Amino acid sequence: MIRKMFGIATLCLAAFLGVSAGDYSIAQLKLNHNDALYKCGEEVVVTGKLLKGEKPVAEGKLRVITKWEGFEVAMQDIPCDGGPFKVTYKSTKPGWVCFAFMVLDANGRIVERPAAELLQRKKLPVGEIGAIYEPEKIRTRVRLPADFTEYWQDVRAKLDKVPFNAKLEKLDAKDPKIELYALSVDAGTDRPVTAYLACPAGAKQKSLPAVVDFLSWSSRDASRARAIANAGRGMIALAATWHGLPVNRPADFYRKTLPKVFRADRNIGDRDKWELRGVYLRVLRALDYIKSRPEWDGKTLVVQGESLGGAQAAAAAAFDPAVTAAIVVVPCFCEFGGDLAGRKRSIPVAGFKPEQLTPEVRSALDYFDVANLATRIKCEVVFCTGYTDELCPPSNVIAAYNNLPAGTPKEFCGDPLTGHYGTMKNVKSSLRFKDIFGNIKVNPFSEKK
Repeated sequence: MIRKMFGIATLCLAAFLGVSAGDYSIAQLKLNHNDALYKCGEEVVVTGKLLKGEKPVAEGKLRVITKWEGFEVAMQDIPCDGGPFKVTYKSTKPGWVCFAFMVLDANGRIVERPAAELLQRKKLPVGEIGAIYEPEKIRTRVRLPADFTEYWQDVRAKLDKVPFNAKLEKLDAKDPKIELYALSVDAGTDRPVTAYLACPAGAKQKSLPAVVDFLSWSSRDASRARAIANAGRGMIALAATWHGLPVNRPADFYRKTLPKVFRADRNIGDRDKWELRGVYLRVLRALDYIKSRPEWDGKTLVVQGESLGGAQAAAAAAFDPAVTAAIVVVPCFCEFGGDLAGRKRSIPVAGFKPEQLTPEVRSALDYFDVANLATRIKCEVVFCTGYTDELCPPSNVIAAYNNLPAGTPKEFCGDPLTGHYGTMKNVKSSLRFKDIFGNIKVNPFSEKK
């Protein structure tokens, strides 16, 4: 049952060719279970060989940090003898274990990775790999508010009274077959929905499926390239920001402006005023708008995103019955109260001190937790995570996935060799996207921002 419910993505090529830190690399980094899934009491065995260039390293040491649920539980230095190394771990309870490997120089200092070759944007590890114990038993302890449904119904009713006030600015798509616009739509928040809208030129009414791509938590523009690429595949496509700043501005505009208008902890203890509440409102309004387009066929509406984009995709699927499929990749906002189950808490409260998580704050966050949103998702949904992700830990994502209703068409995919960055590649979400929309040759997450 464990392997039927929790599939695994195709192993990254790096597992067989090696992942490098400068001249160093680990060849054949792998687990004794190819699917990275274990029964409680089974031993995880990690093997590999440290190389420098193409030659095995026969001197020095390889440091291994073992983490359980993101917290360090062991550190060992393995002498390098030119042969393969082996690291083991055993758990008697469900959860997530991760191993990070670092090269030590002759003075015992960790060799940092060159900036151009950072693994998951981390300077130190030359390789990482993770595994999950009995994922089907990983359950959240986040509380579902008694008035959760009523609260969001009230939010929905109030949003329905807000006029679109839609503003469209024609842009050059560099392709005569595609129409591209910068879009702004009022959402009853201090900042509107902002997005790129792309559509095949001359599309007939009710002729096209729709896709909404949500931006991850970053100080940048939405993905014009994704909107254009999806329109080129025969869809009406929206690529939306999370922050509500205008699209089509220079990169410096977002880096300089966003800190002035946004603070993740602003009004965090008030469910009606928290800064990130506006993100969910803009999700709802983005869907409202694309459904209003005459080109939409009224049948297929797919939402997708990674990190904060994944949380937005989950919110879209939870609150709008028109959504037909959701691709939720490395989502944040899974288990703000992860500490209640011995796990890390989701950003933005991951680093909060216990006294900052007052009952009022915890109660307010419950209304936005993906673990609770999952209980309302009825459309097809694919959840994806990487087993070395320390920003949005996989066990938190699994806990949210396990809250999906029994009747929801769902699939889970995880990759033992990827973390928060890179999990969008070589996973089942891309294949499902292709199934829905036909012969797609390009990974939907691979276009440049």
